[in-house]
Amino acid sequence: MRAAVEPGRAAVSVAEDDTLVGGFPAQTEADEAEEVVSLRLRLDRMTALDKLKSDFMNLTTHELRSPLAIVYGYLSMMESGMLGELSPELREAVASSIQSVELMTQLVSELVEMARLDETRLDLTREPVDLAEVVAEAGVRVESSDRHQLRLDLAASPAPVLGDRGQLLRVFGNIVDNAVKYSPAGGEIGIRMRRSGRQVAVDITDPGLGIAPSDMDRLFTRFGRIVTAANEGIGGTGLGLYLCRELVRRLGGDITATSVEGRGSTFTVRLPAAHRVAAARTQG
Repeated sequence: MRAAVEPGRAAVSVAEDDTLVGGFPAQTEADEAEEVVSLRLRLDRMTALDKLKSDFMNLTTHELRSPLAIVYGYLSMMESGMLGELSPELREAVASSIQSVELMTQLVSELVEMARLDETRLDLTREPVDLAEVVAEAGVRVESSDRHQLRLDLAASPAPVLGDRGQLLRVFGNIVDNAVKYSPAGGEIGIRMRRSGRQVAVDITDPGLGIAPSDMDRLFTRFGRIVTAANEGIGGTGLGLYLCRELVRRLGGDITATSVEGRGSTFTVRLPAAHRVAAARTQG
């Protein structure tokens, strides 16, 4: 017959064994030191790789800018007739080439901005900005379209937010451009500004192609351009919305989106109201 083991003694014998912790061998100081060294080596490798990536991106984008500018200049001269009269076929080819160069130039610029964001080298000023003026200026882009109409609903009084006017104009310009671009059939682009708690919110609504629910998670990711049969002919880099949201988040706000496939989308930009921020700082 097997001898019974006293529960109390079994527990004591395990507790008195310094080599076991929770039933597993205890980690010695030498093991901990080795793990720290290993983690430091991994961190150093990751830092070096990240710097190499940034250096490569900076060099590549710098080297691309000059030849793109030269190509764009010559194409523009051809389109204007400065280099001679063009046949209808050649004029169409030149126009298509200009669009391609413009898209490439946009990609290079956005890659530079992404690198600056990654390295926190992008200087953002934080000062009171009348958001109504910025939004109205961005809305002019809709009026330049023959197929779209602008419905602007701004606050009656100025809506100051704390931000960088130039970058905010770029953010709203990008979203408005997308609203026009992804509404190829035309229609009304609505821009509505409203108070939302301690923030100022701007809703930009389009009647366009919309986004499938399964694609919404990719909307604000790097190179997260969503290509479908309906929009495959529409150019884009997949970086615009990512950069817009990162910029707005650096300013203490956020961008969200809702969409119904085939019926359009609404992008909402929220930014902290300037007087609220100033009051909080004074109280702090």
